[in-house]
Amino acid sequence: MPVALLALWEMASRLALVSPRYFPAPTTIGAVLVDRLTAGDLGGALLVTLARLGLAFALAAVPGVLLGLLMGIARAFRAAVEPYVAFVFPVPKIALLPFLLIILGVGEPAFVLTGAASAFFQIVISTLGGVRTMDPRLLEVGHNYGAHGARLFWKVILPAALPAIFTGLRLGLGLALIALVAVEFIAAKSGLGHLVYRHWQMLSTPEMYAAFALVGALGLLLTRGLRALQARLLSWQEESF
Repeated sequence: MPVALLALWEMASRLALVSPRYFPAPTTIGAVLVDRLTAGDLGGALLVTLARLGLAFALAAVPGVLLGLLMGIARAFRAAVEPYVAFVFPVPKIALLPFLLIILGVGEPAFVLTGAASAFFQIVISTLGGVRTMDPRLLEVGHNYGAHGARLFWKVILPAALPAIFTGLRLGLGLALIALVAVEFIAAKSGLGHLVYRHWQMLSTPEMYAAFALVGALGLLLTRGLRALQARLLSWQEESF
């Protein structure tokens, strides 16, 4: 289906059924993408966005998973923290950008923290859900085999929650990328989002579409990479206990 849509787009652009100025042919966009990625500013912008995304994801994933696990296994802690998480979670995290810019100034810390906040709450919610929805019979089996305390956590609770944790990581990664591209579009002077905005202003549509396509490809590759890592780790976990 995507190939058919691209072919239809190509034909419509080549035959001027749609304006080639606003909808350049996919082959034209592809040529621009390869050229600007290897010899232009697209490669540098990609590295900038990747660096921001990597830092934002790390800042979100580690504390997000830990907080979600702690909320899942400690009822009193969950009762104290969950209302705040539920309150902040629905708020679009791009709305935090003005406050972070006031506090931290225009620069990388504000940009990265906006992306991290977008991923953090999704990771917390997914991790908590993974612990809360695990099959109670697994705990019974663990107890029957003498697993208690830390052993019960490592051998039963964590493996049971891993699918939900990885789902949260994939969703969080996508949300962080969306937030960072939006931040680059609004406030930054570098990165893929900035290139999309700059070429839109200049009406350089092939370059704009090329940068946009690279954002989509980046998200696809990274989430597929996490999925492959999940399959490998869960395969190993199935052999334990």
